[in-house]
Amino acid sequence: MPDTTSVQIHSGRVLEWHSEQGWGVLASDALPDRVWAHYSAIQSEGYRELTVGQSVTFSAEQAEQDEYYWRAVSVWTEAAGRHLPNEGEQPDSPSASLEVFGVDERAAAEQPSQ
Repeated sequence: MPDTTSVQIHSGRVLEWHSEQGWGVLASDALPDRVWAHYSAIQSEGYRELTVGQSVTFSAEQAEQDEYYWRAVSVWTEAAGRHLPNEGEQPDSPSASLEVFGVDERAAAEQPSQ
């Protein structure tokens, strides 16, 4: 049976970003509540970080995370040259292969190459 879940893409802005902890809060006029976002949802290469006030495009799912009722699935910035999914297409999975093996992307990126 095909997946009929539609992906909704929202335009918004970054309200908070906690670089040390790798998470922040997004807002969109299209959603009733604020959206919790983890750095692994950011669709870009290298170090992933957002800045307060930055414009973003994102997909979100209803899910409880801390005191938030929405969680970002994918976040695109202007600098990342975003690849938005087509209607009905699922967004790219954020770092799924690294999460399966328990690799912390930040720790791996900060270690010197040998």
